[in-house]
Amino acid sequence: MVGISFRYLAPAYNFLVKILGIHYPERVIRLLVLRGENRSCNILDIGGGTGLLAEKIISQNPGPRLTFTVLDPSREMLRRVPSRENIKKVQGKGEDLPFAENSFDRVTVIETLHHTEDPPRLFQEAFRVLKPGGIMVVQEPDRDRLIVRGILGLERMFLGSIKKVDEDLIKKWSKDAGFISRLSFRRSRQIFWKGKKRAGN
Repeated sequence: MVGISFRYLAPAYNFLVKILGIHYPERVIRLLVLRGENRSCNILDIGGGTGLLAEKIISQNPGPRLTFTVLDPSREMLRRVPSRENIKKVQGKGEDLPFAENSFDRVTVIETLHHTEDPPRLFQEAFRVLKPGGIMVVQEPDRDRLIVRGILGLERMFLGSIKKVDEDLIKKWSKDAGFISRLSFRRSRQIFWKGKKRAGN
């Protein structure tokens, strides 16, 4: 994941996300299957940036049962994560997660894979830190859409290298990492994917 370039993007990041219309927390919440669960849930947001997703989910699920860890390589992005007791900030990369095996109930990777140096490795690391039965949700821009290719072109211009990520690659990487019950679909110029770690792993 690119860290240095996002240092300059950080002050305007939340505004740009809103303008570009790439934030779909409600859809992610549904895929994470958070509602209806009474037990505590520990969520890792890889490439979580300024904590937009964490703040939205926690605001809709008040109480001590949700704990978010926002991981991002950019210190400037993390400085803008809301200060909440149940949101932790960790600087790091998705390909080398500084967490023990079976640490999280859920993992999210939102608009992050195409900024990742080694996407297959990220899937392997996410699988490692997920608890048995845990769920991972990915959202990526659908590069088959012309407007998305234009946006990715701008990202490449300002942020450097952009990895090719499409639905077939996401399916392959997730299968190779060991995920089961894999679901993927396209909505609103985005690819959404959901996978599960086998309960016995």
